[in-house]
Amino acid sequence: MALLYRFAQLPDRGGTRVFSFVVTRSVVRDPERDVTSKELVCGFQRWAVAFSRGDKVLGVYLVWRGAAPGLRVYVDFTFTLLNREHFSVNEGFSGKRVKFTYDAPAQGNRNYIPVSDLYSRNFADPNGEFQLELSMANVRTVFTSEVRMTTGVFTGGQQKPSKLETGYFTFGGFDWNLAIYPQGNKEGETRQDGKLSVYLIRLTGFDHRCRVRYSVTLGDGDRRLDSGQIEDLSDAEGRGFGWHPRVRWSDISHKGILRVTLEMVEARIISEVAVQAIGPSILPAAPCYDRDKQAWTIRADLHSDTVRLHLVYKDIHNVPRNHLRYISWSAYLMKNDEPDSDSILLPGAPFSRYYAQEQADEGIIMETSLGVNEVNNEQCQLLTDKGQLRIRIEWNECHLLFQATYHKYDDVCRIHNQQMRREIAALQAENYSLERQLFSYQKSLAFAQAQQEQQEQQGNKLLLLSSSSQLQQSPQSSHTTSTTGIGVGACGGTGIHAGSSGISGGGGGSNASASGTLERSASTDTEYA
Repeated sequence: MALLYRFAQLPDRGGTRVFSFVVTRSVVRDPERDVTSKELVCGFQRWAVAFSRGDKVLGVYLVWRGAAPGLRVYVDFTFTLLNREHFSVNEGFSGKRVKFTYDAPAQGNRNYIPVSDLYSRNFADPNGEFQLELSMANVRTVFTSEVRMTTGVFTGGQQKPSKLETGYFTFGGFDWNLAIYPQGNKEGETRQDGKLSVYLIRLTGFDHRCRVRYSVTLGDGDRRLDSGQIEDLSDAEGRGFGWHPRVRWSDISHKGILRVTLEMVEARIISEVAVQAIGPSILPAAPCYDRDKQAWTIRADLHSDTVRLHLVYKDIHNVPRNHLRYISWSAYLMKNDEPDSDSILLPGAPFSRYYAQEQADEGIIMETSLGVNEVNNEQCQLLTDKGQLRIRIEWNECHLLFQATYHKYDDVCRIHNQQMRREIAALQAENYSLERQLFSYQKSLAFAQAQQEQQEQQGNKLLLLSSSSQLQQSPQSSHTTSTTGIGVGACGGTGIHAGSSGISGGGGGSNASASGTLERSASTDTEYA
């Protein structure tokens, strides 16, 4: 036996739900019988967990309970076997975008874990019981069908069929199908332009209205037409506003056949209540019922600055003994009586609560943004002619959980929680230390790089100075050389002039002396230069 023990909803994009099961020893002690849990709801589909025992190995499967021809579901799921000593020893397996179909409604692992490991690795307690967690996210439901225009309808004056329907499927606890009107059928009348209309029809559960979101794709390839996401309100007769594209049947069909793909997003039950807001000091309560036909009452409370709504679970005594009933809902204030009227979501929504068997429920207070003074004003748009507020309640989820009180099974999750906190704290401290070391290394590298750049700049300056000094010395040397050459020439001229005087005055000896003086002077000047 596998008992649904605890439930948790994670606030992420994938809409993750975590279901915790307590599996009794009958699963491992009776190898001839497959054990299946009670049904649970996730992603508006019904599921169950099944166990198999073969060759001393335990197998676990996720079973889809709403299988139908043409319907397929994609889901990310993870099974985790909780270890009683440490979370790091947990045993698990997972799958991404696993496909469930009419022919393959069960997916899992038949060789999950040897039965002996349940005891040797401390998964099972002395009673042979162990805990299994199932995590599910990103649930997608897609229905595919083909509708055919019957042959011979265009001959002999026979009329075309006014309505084509697909097979039915299950979603959100109801049966649905698509109705296609080739000539159009908006508000019960044939469209004059001959464009087709598409309606999502609810075939069961007419006690409540239902808010539904879906998208439709008609045709294939170049003839493909996508509606985008449609938000519709299925009335008490199971019919909504539909989709009315501006195309004809012949534009998207091929040889009289039209392929239809429908993706269902959500379908939520709605309870609409008229709550008295003007009257005696203690206003009367209005009754309503959830999808399980459990009775509730809602009353307006004007003893504050804003209007408050008091919701009471009247059938709380019907909760089974030693069980918890988890319920989640959202509440809205409606502006008028029209089905598609604007709504104001109450602050704090969605609401949720656990209920155990008691004689009476104290109720829950839901705050609103509507002031009491506005209610007393006759021109308040939220009040009806009878002085009532129209309240819409959407019932989101409901799960019946085993074990209403704190139990030893809860200790395992608490121990894992503390262990994970310690691990995270240690990792954070290590990460902080590594970040400090990294910062120190970066600082040292930056300092060394700055010093290297400074040295390079100084070297460049020295090179510039030396090169500039050399450039300055080179012109001075050339100027000195040219000046010296002129002096030599002058001296030569003087010597020659003196020689001339000597020649004219003294004869050959003086000439030789003057010539020797000239040679010494020239050599001396050359050496100096």
